[in-house]
Amino acid sequence: MGSALWAGISGLNASAKQLDVVANNLANVNTLGFKGDMTFFADVLSSSISGGSSGTLQVGRGVAVAEVQTSFAPGSFETTGNATDAAIDGDGFFMVNDLEGATYYTRAGAFHLNETGVLVDINGYFLQGQMVQDDGTLSALGNIILTGLQSEPQMTTSYSLGANLNSQSAVGSTYTTTQSIYDSLGAVHTFESLFTKTNVNEWSVTFSLDGNDVASTDPDPVVFAFDSSGAMLSPSDVEITMPPLTTGAVFDPVIWDLTSQQALGITQYASASVIRATTADGYASGNLKSLAIDTEGVISGFFTNGQTAELAQIILASFPNPWALNKLGSNLFGETVMSGSSVRNIPGASGMGTLTPNTPEMSNTDIATEFIRMITAQKAYQANAKVITTEDTLMQVLMNIKQ
Repeated sequence: MGSALWAGISGLNASAKQLDVVANNLANVNTLGFKGDMTFFADVLSSSISGGSSGTLQVGRGVAVAEVQTSFAPGSFETTGNATDAAIDGDGFFMVNDLEGATYYTRAGAFHLNETGVLVDINGYFLQGQMVQDDGTLSALGNIILTGLQSEPQMTTSYSLGANLNSQSAVGSTYTTTQSIYDSLGAVHTFESLFTKTNVNEWSVTFSLDGNDVASTDPDPVVFAFDSSGAMLSPSDVEITMPPLTTGAVFDPVIWDLTSQQALGITQYASASVIRATTADGYASGNLKSLAIDTEGVISGFFTNGQTAELAQIILASFPNPWALNKLGSNLFGETVMSGSSVRNIPGASGMGTLTPNTPEMSNTDIATEFIRMITAQKAYQANAKVITTEDTLMQVLMNIKQ
């Protein structure tokens, strides 16, 4: 008779623990990257008594909580518009380090730059990845530091000019075009081309940099001839050597592209002389303006000079047994012996999930499911309490027999 009382007590304890789990899941319904728990029960070892057709009868001793297991089902994604937020679509964890260098794992992908330009999570822990080095290779795994980054300048080495020269201009007439080019230090210079009509259907060109004549050209002189339809005859590229600069910067010979598929043409039509378009490589240095993260975890920077460059690579971690990870609070998990050692790779490789930019992962708590679990836990608790009160009544009857 007494075993029923202890079985009822075990049921109360198990149902109370299930309610604790349900309450924690519901409390974290708005927690970034939260992974809810599920309660699993197991019956307690039965006791055997004599009797029955088989020679024994087994009577259960109650219930116990066998395991509280984390569910790694995906949570919903919420778009924030923050360029440094990301959600893992699939398996894997972000890796973050504290100030002492200890590594933790999280699904909460809300990141931002701290006051020193390092990418951190909501706890201030450093997101782990690999920086893109000057030679294009990746550094060792470490903090993602995005402070003081600049886009290096590129010297102008080639340009193209699309223009029309008025065929009705008198011999001796001139027309000047102007465009910007950049030296080896990224300083901008004014580059002028002076077209002079030297004959019918013929123009010569001279050049100046910041008002100073260029050192030489190839061919020298530069003369363009046109046919009766206004098209240039036998165009060829022009190599232009710039004068010395007082700043210590230099120019390699600049090529006026007249022959490639991308080249802009010079025509001679009976209409006003005009520049149609200009193109040139080269640009000044630029400061980091904004960031973007792609699905493979590549962090790209957009600079004030209009250039884009890959800056870093986010690395994810996965585990043979993620259900054995230790929950540490603050959206963090810790590696354990039972979880196995972490396997690290870029998003989308070796079974890792890909990243969804601008979108952190929310809690995977399903309110409707948790309410059903709450109801069943409540009914189980009431039923076990009823067993205890019934057992108490039976024991009271037994105590009253001698009366």
